[in-house]
Amino acid sequence: MEIPTGWKRKSPSGGDGYSMKLILIRHGESVDDTIGCYGGAADYPLSDAGKRAAEDAARMLGESRVDRIYSSPFKRAMQTAEAINAIKQCGITTVPDLRERNSYGVMSGSNKIECKEIYGYLLAELKDKPGDYYSDELLLGAEAKPGFDLRVKDVLILIASDAKKNGYQAIVVVTHGNVTRSIYKNVLGFDRKIDLDHFAKTTVQYRKGIFTLIDMEGVYEK
Repeated sequence: MEIPTGWKRKSPSGGDGYSMKLILIRHGESVDDTIGCYGGAADYPLSDAGKRAAEDAARMLGESRVDRIYSSPFKRAMQTAEAINAIKQCGITTVPDLRERNSYGVMSGSNKIECKEIYGYLLAELKDKPGDYYSDELLLGAEAKPGFDLRVKDVLILIASDAKKNGYQAIVVVTHGNVTRSIYKNVLGFDRKIDLDHFAKTTVQYRKGIFTLIDMEGVYEK
């Protein structure tokens, strides 16, 4: 099953008392992390270590109820979702708008050392780390942050609408680092910068159209 890109729905608020727990999980280590390449929009799979860790992370959900898994279509997220589904057996809904931000533009998927030679003129113009979510600098070909933040906010509301329609009480959302940062900043109102471990887990309560942070593991203030 797939939720189409770009759908927009109003937040399913109201006085019906609908409440849901949402567990937000970042994917595990991917191949680009191991070969020194820029990830972002590049669709790398999990590394071998990432695959093993995904199985461990799935088991750490323990007896937690999960009615459905929603996942980014990128390989590293889908493989993480599949590891969870192997245990929970609840099914996966693919959501294109949960994909990672194209932070690196024309450098996506390229080796970082080679990029210094090929795109040295672009990197020399930057004051911040390339692709930094909290920077207003934009690399050539990258996805602008205002549009990315709007995409993330819209898709979270869409997922909540779908979960409500299906009567789910607890869901897992598997996505990426910058998507998670955007949710913390623009949905949960977290006013500090954050860093994330692989498999960072954020637990959110959704009720009457409001997302409330309940707990976070592997998420740190910068």
